[in-house]
Amino acid sequence: MLPRRLIALCVLAFALVPASAHAAVVRGPGSKSSWTARVITPVDATQSAGHGPVLQSLGRQTPFWGGPNVLLVLGARTVDDVDYVKVLLKRMPAGSGGWVPAAAVKLQRVRRQVTVDLSDRTLTIRDHGRKVFRDRVVIGAPSTPTPTGQFAVDAPVDQPRGSELGPRVLALAAYSRALARYQGGIPQVAFHAYEKLGAPLGAAASHGCIRMRQATLSKLLRMLDRGTPVLIRK
Repeated sequence: MLPRRLIALCVLAFALVPASAHAAVVRGPGSKSSWTARVITPVDATQSAGHGPVLQSLGRQTPFWGGPNVLLVLGARTVDDVDYVKVLLKRMPAGSGGWVPAAAVKLQRVRRQVTVDLSDRTLTIRDHGRKVFRDRVVIGAPSTPTPTGQFAVDAPVDQPRGSELGPRVLALAAYSRALARYQGGIPQVAFHAYEKLGAPLGAAASHGCIRMRQATLSKLLRMLDRGTPVLIRK
């Protein structure tokens, strides 16, 4: 779990395209590559492309953690000659998506992706579809299961000295479906170290976060950019 005031529970070859790239170029997460969208102009994400209720107001800075606000692209379409992209929102419920004009973001293709398999309790990194790393992890306990679905890397987050989670964790744009709050804040899922928390690798023991070896976490912090897709499946 990520202890903080408002918080949290618990690729790279790329191609840049103009912010106004035609929607036909951009796709949702695929087996070999995906797209991310860095917010360059504050914008409202709406329920439908070009209209509908506002689901979330997006700024240039990542909520809570700071740094560039980079979101995973889930799809794209053109309405009345205006290009829109659907992005994974950093909000509850887990997996929420909203539409923004493509002109408000900078699009980037990423070729790394992470899969967490809850059945065999493993984490796998693929680069352009090729497996490059795999390791065992700790997943959520039966009463506080790790949420399943398509998520993404949110931001690296420094921890207080001596934290049982390790010196740094990797927050995800994923949120518990079993908890409404955690330690007074949002139940945000993260990748963090397991060594000081007792349960062995392969256990189902967390509040929803994915725990791993510190060495594995350090590798992820080096390899994964903000917005990198993270698929959590049973």
